[in-house]
Amino acid sequence: MRFLIGLSALILLAISPAFAQDWQISAPSQAHIRQDIEVDWIAPEARGDILEIRPADGEGRRLSYAYTQNNPQVIMAPEPPGEYLLVYVSGGEVRASQPLSVTLPDASISAPAAVSAGEAVSVDWTGPVSRSDRLTFAERDGEPIRGTSYAYVGNLRGGPASMRAPADAGRYDLVYVSGSTILARTPIEVGGIEATLSAPAEVFQGGAVRVSWIGPENSQDRITFAERDGEPLPAASYTYVGNAGADDSAILTASETLGAYDIVYVSSGRVIGRTPIDVVAAHIDLEAPDQTRAYVLFTATWTGAGNQGDRVDMRDADGALASFRYIDPNSPDVLIGAPAEPGDYTLIYLSRGGREMARRAISILPPPAEPGQLLVEHGRAALGPEDAVGVILDASGSMLQRVGPERRIAIARDTLTGLVNEAIPAGTGFALRVFGHREADSCRTDLELPLAPLDPAAASGVIAGINAMNLARTPLGRSIELTASDLADVTGKRVLIVLTDGEETCDGDAAAAIQGLRDRGWDIRVNIVGFAIDDDTLEAEFGAWAASGGGEYFGAADGAELADALTRAVTGPYEVVDPESGEAIATGRSGELLTLAAGSYVIRWGNDGETRIEVVAGDVTRITLE
Repeated sequence: MRFLIGLSALILLAISPAFAQDWQISAPSQAHIRQDIEVDWIAPEARGDILEIRPADGEGRRLSYAYTQNNPQVIMAPEPPGEYLLVYVSGGEVRASQPLSVTLPDASISAPAAVSAGEAVSVDWTGPVSRSDRLTFAERDGEPIRGTSYAYVGNLRGGPASMRAPADAGRYDLVYVSGSTILARTPIEVGGIEATLSAPAEVFQGGAVRVSWIGPENSQDRITFAERDGEPLPAASYTYVGNAGADDSAILTASETLGAYDIVYVSSGRVIGRTPIDVVAAHIDLEAPDQTRAYVLFTATWTGAGNQGDRVDMRDADGALASFRYIDPNSPDVLIGAPAEPGDYTLIYLSRGGREMARRAISILPPPAEPGQLLVEHGRAALGPEDAVGVILDASGSMLQRVGPERRIAIARDTLTGLVNEAIPAGTGFALRVFGHREADSCRTDLELPLAPLDPAAASGVIAGINAMNLARTPLGRSIELTASDLADVTGKRVLIVLTDGEETCDGDAAAAIQGLRDRGWDIRVNIVGFAIDDDTLEAEFGAWAASGGGEYFGAADGAELADALTRAVTGPYEVVDPESGEAIATGRSGELLTLAAGSYVIRWGNDGETRIEVVAGDVTRITLE
């Protein structure tokens, strides 16, 4: 009987899983601090099992651990160097173990011995590249300084790091840090910096002021307004020095609040240069005819300190807005279409901030007879080989949104293809600049079609290959600025069309860039086409930009409206002229229904196009311009 019990026990032990297979681990016996260690393991069943690194005596809390989800399984070595025990734990018990020696790895760091505050520093290094290892600045022979520039070495692919020196002058170290352990350091001296600025002593409220400077031009340095002898103003006009031209100057827009200010140069959050400027009261005189007839185009003339974004409103006796026009700061004349309803109206000159600066009464008389209507269509734009059209296409991430079933970028491609095949004459100068399609989270802008006589088939092929990229940004200002070189060789007139669905997101200054184009003395018209924009404030800003560029703003909600807007943007306006006086009495655009007093007129368009028409009372006169 005893023999049978013993035999049964031996059989049970032989088939028990605990003895069918041993727990085993295999890993390097030595590693450096925070190194990822690969551990091979064998276990009967690994569900819930853990690898741990413990002090060498096996006692005390674990310093690192990893569940056995993979084989081999990675576990990070502890940060303090020393002797440890790598163990396999199953069911709360240690099933296998082996010793592990953790040492400090070799690392080195080198950089220039001296730099200026905020300057970009190229740092060479070697090191273990453990998880989250980084390069940063430290106190001389001390600890890393929180808030200073840093770079994770794992993102550098072995190459040098570009870091920004601290904003404050002093003696520092550049250090290689793994966890909280400094593995290498090199001293670096950071010197103080300063800048000088030059600007007029006064500027009219809301006016543009050109500022020039000499400074370090570190990344993200900017020019802005500040309180007199105080800190930069948070909502003031600014420009990044990196966006300036070769002459190190830029245009800022003054506050509409009178007072004493400074223009300051800011580097790494510190003001390193300033010059005083006073914002003084601006004055505008507004002239217009005392009366004019309904439907007639008339001229209001302003003199004084007019600025981009200012406008002339026309309001009826109850204060309701009948019409408005943004001024062109380069021209004193504002062409306004008289309303259809006779009565007493008021013209009001408003600053960009909505401040009334001048007003004048005007009476609208009934038309001499029952009016008729005029509908003009353009076959193609009246452009020749000496003229040019430049298009800036927004292919940023927002253009991936849909209008109905189609993405915005697909609609834009289709309408641009129609534009180059149907509206712009072949052989006309053509250039295409695109942003947002090459690199995510980037302000990159590329000239995809350099200036050349338009080949519709070749242009269509390039347009078809453009796709928007998610997270790409919107460098409107920089793209418009680069038009100066894109269209530099044009000898005739220039038409620039900016097709976008959103606001500037790259800290550019589109208004200043447009004024820069006008300052060149070119015959240029800047038209802005806003696609699927539901922000009234943004559309108003686009309208002001276009007016300052001698052009117009066109809004489009869908594909049909976009095609129409692009056609009108490239064909330009036509004039309706009184044949007896030779004066323009109205302007219109392709596809727009224009109401006129019945009678004979001359239509002028393009460089020298001219045709006579007859507007019939109560009827629509239709004409196609070729």
